Amino acid sequence: MQTGHIPLGRRAYDVLVDFDCLPRLGSVLRERALAQDNVAVITSPRIGGLYYESVEAGLREAGFRHVGRWDLPDGEESKNLARFSEAVEWLARFTPDPAIRPAVVALGGGVVGDLAGFAAASFRRGIPYVQAPTTLLAAVDSSVGGKTAVNLPEGKNLVGAFYQPRLVYVDLSTLETLEVRELRSGCAEVIKYGAALDADLFRFLEQSIEDLLALDREALTRVVTRCIELKADVVRRDEREEKRVRVCLNFGHTLGHAIEKASDRRLRHGECVAVGMLAAAHISVELGLCSAQIPQRLEALIRRAGLPAAAEGLDMAHVMEFVKHDKKFVTGANRFVVLRGIGQWQEYEGVPEELVREAAGSVLV
Repeated sequence: MQTGHIPLGRRAYDVLVDFDCLPRLGSVLRERALAQDNVAVITSPRIGGLYYESVEAGLREAGFRHVGRWDLPDGEESKNLARFSEAVEWLARFTPDPAIRPAVVALGGGVVGDLAGFAAASFRRGIPYVQAPTTLLAAVDSSVGGKTAVNLPEGKNLVGAFYQPRLVYVDLSTLETLEVRELRSGCAEVIKYGAALDADLFRFLEQSIEDLLALDREALTRVVTRCIELKADVVRRDEREEKRVRVCLNFGHTLGHAIEKASDRRLRHGECVAVGMLAAAHISVELGLCSAQIPQRLEALIRRAGLPAAAEGLDMAHVMEFVKHDKKFVTGANRFVVLRGIGQWQEYEGVPEELVREAAGSVLV
């Protein structure tokens, strides 16, 4: 089992990565002194149907006496305040005694992890929770770092909290049940880490992206553990996005989120991030920060990963309106994460609007 560590003092925790390990989750939690007897598993109908039974059996065998399941419907559209309310109301029914602080296990992808984490942060002013991601995107990104949130009609992740899990427990075997499109979507976040933070990782992906997509165990372990190491370092330096370091993880997300919203969820998150990265790379070149070779290499890798290099059928004005409401804007000035080279990022404030439109136009067809 590979072990990563998120060094945050009293909020520190490990990230464990292995294959075929979900049935052992209960014993691992007991070994790590999770004292609760009550464990609430928040999952989705599809993931729960595949894995809940073995997780529940392992928890009961490890001595957790009261284990329950609540399903969040699949899809990003379920990550909203109404479903959040249903989740915390279910937690109140699951443990009606106000003296009991159950533990939450978030078993699923990023949508489940974000909402379950926010429910754990809020219920009885904070209860322990564990992330058990079952998608590539969640394993390398959303399950690590303590960002929990739900969406509003006005935008993604506008209501939430920084709340760190007690443990992140990654069973890479669960990726074998992913739809191919979802796996490719997760590759976008992997490419983001290489493009913005690690030239060696980017070069490895250029050599081995097909192995990753084929779920080759050696390539998968190397990539996932490296992405977790990169994120751990970023979170260590800027846990709550107060030092303008964690913003590097938003490479491709400013236009990506706008495209995702304008597509009305027709496009997956990773697909939108892929397109957003190419737009940000275009801005980087036009600002004179990097050579034209950078977006060329990025586009070639994105295409090999089976991700789109452009978004079809979207209205430019619609996309730009969502860009203006991006939460990364400060006092009306836009902020983009751009590239100075592969593995070299910087934040750039005040990109001229005509250049933003030009970059958006380069990826909207």
